[in-house]
Amino acid sequence: MRKIFLTALIALSCVVVVSAQSRGDLCHVYVVDVETARKAFESLGETGRDMSGIATGQTLFPEFRSVLGEEELTTKTYPFPGNKLVITASVFYTDESMASSEGVDSMLIGVVVSEKAQKDAISSESNAVAEITMNQRDTARTRKYLRINGRLYLVGMECVVRKEASKT
Repeated sequence: MRKIFLTALIALSCVVVVSAQSRGDLCHVYVVDVETARKAFESLGETGRDMSGIATGQTLFPEFRSVLGEEELTTKTYPFPGNKLVITASVFYTDESMASSEGVDSMLIGVVVSEKAQKDAISSESNAVAEITMNQRDTARTRKYLRINGRLYLVGMECVVRKEASKT
């Protein structure tokens, strides 16, 4: 009986966690090797309509859901392609930073590249941060160009906002 109760409790907690996470906004982080992508784009003129190589030079990391709620911080880390750097991406919801005519809730998104994972990307140095109000929005994006070992990269994060989840 105890074993059944423990199994049911674990299953219930998994359902609660999945349910809470599914309320957040859907975000993804990406890296573009600018020179490689430019060459791929320029080659489109030679190949006509063949778009198969257009993703060359791009790394798109798996999507994640932010945890939606007042003063909630969601942070994810990813390895920077081709070296030992780490990308830290964060989403933060608050009602104490930026007001609009329709309310005080806002969302901050940030991304930073550094030698080690950061506690969060929003308060880190050399980051890229964007803040938007929680009213009538669809998508938020922040991005940053940086040079690593002589190559130019574009690093960014984009979050697609669920309309029904836009109030914290």
